[in-house]
Amino acid sequence: MHRGFVSEFRQFLVAIAVAAVLGLVIGYPLYTLLLANVLYGAWTLYNMRKLERWLTTRSIGQVPNATGFWEEVYYQVSNNRERHNKEKHRLQSLILRVQETTAALKDAVIILDDQASIQWWNQSARRLIGLQPGDHGKPIVNYLRSPRFVRYLEAEDYSEPLTMPSATDSDQFLSFQINRYGQGDYLMVVRDISRLQKLEQMRKDFIGNVSHELRTPLTVVRGYLETMADNADSLPGVWQKAISQMEQQSKRMTLIIEDLLTLTRLETDDSSLRETKINVADLLQSIVHDAQDLSGDKAHQFEIDADEDFLLIGVIEELRSCISNLVYNAVRYSPAKSQIILHAYVDEGGGHIAIEDHGIGIEARHIPRLTERFYRVDASRSLDTGGTGLGLAIVKHVLSRHQALLEITSRINHGSTFTCSFRLDRVVKEHRPSSLNDSE
Repeated sequence: MHRGFVSEFRQFLVAIAVAAVLGLVIGYPLYTLLLANVLYGAWTLYNMRKLERWLTTRSIGQVPNATGFWEEVYYQVSNNRERHNKEKHRLQSLILRVQETTAALKDAVIILDDQASIQWWNQSARRLIGLQPGDHGKPIVNYLRSPRFVRYLEAEDYSEPLTMPSATDSDQFLSFQINRYGQGDYLMVVRDISRLQKLEQMRKDFIGNVSHELRTPLTVVRGYLETMADNADSLPGVWQKAISQMEQQSKRMTLIIEDLLTLTRLETDDSSLRETKINVADLLQSIVHDAQDLSGDKAHQFEIDADEDFLLIGVIEELRSCISNLVYNAVRYSPAKSQIILHAYVDEGGGHIAIEDHGIGIEARHIPRLTERFYRVDASRSLDTGGTGLGLAIVKHVLSRHQALLEITSRINHGSTFTCSFRLDRVVKEHRPSSLNDSE
């Protein structure tokens, strides 16, 4: 472009010089200079008009004839147009491939703008949600009216997918996963998880039914064992030991069944209608009273450090079970006469209940798996303490139902701290504490 401009400038200087010389010869230098400028301006306008007409045509390969600066302009514009069209075709091809790929997906893919209005969707979205071609630009909540979905969308916490029945088929279960991208837009992926949901329900029903079926015969066995244990003095020593061990194991089996039934109830029961305001300090005091009986001769030292005006919105039976499991674990795995501290406080992150012990501690490699069912850090140690291996699984389910998290920190031979953290919208701060009985 620079060379074309220099060439054109030289041509202009030559034309001015010729006009000046000619004007001096005929005696009218100003007129000849003015005429030369007018002619050059007309030539420039002509080339500009020709460029405009060429730019407005669809023809790319036909470049007009030109010289100097205008030849360079046509050359550069032609190259830019060619590159632009190649890039346009490449992007169109890429978009077509993306559309073909998403059309082949069994999962629905929906793009929403920053106002949660529908911008694009694939074929599976028509099948799973019922979107039609005329739905472009309409809010997604017009088609997914469930209050659970509306709360999920507005909460903007998409770390976990939302699972709920389909609005068009009660036997179909859908999983909704939302991600934010770009300038506040949404990418929503909807999966049909009906088969997984049915398998999960079969698992829950199986565990619940088996637990119920085992409880009755186990109760009969325990009854006979207790009767035999009461009259064990008349039996040989080997039978006394056998009966004692059978009675101990039957009690442990009963506890396991009760915990399995508790887990089944937590997985299937909707307890949101039973939520009340719970005075956390009163709840902890009640749990410590029971824990002292469990401690017995070990004489653990309990301390409660709780805000008296800390009220928590939840189901008191479930939270009592959750915190009790943590406190009882601290009793089982802490040395005699050691200190167990129950903290309850509120900060900008929400409400927190922490159980701190000075027991044997847990290795870091075990912590991620502690809430798994029947996972044991040390099987022999757990059997000695009478644990079922389900306590922390119950804690996890209760906290999940209350949208809370469990954080575990531990140091070997220094103790462990189990912290239950609740969202701020579940915390109520009142200067007038309510009693535990009222909550119940």
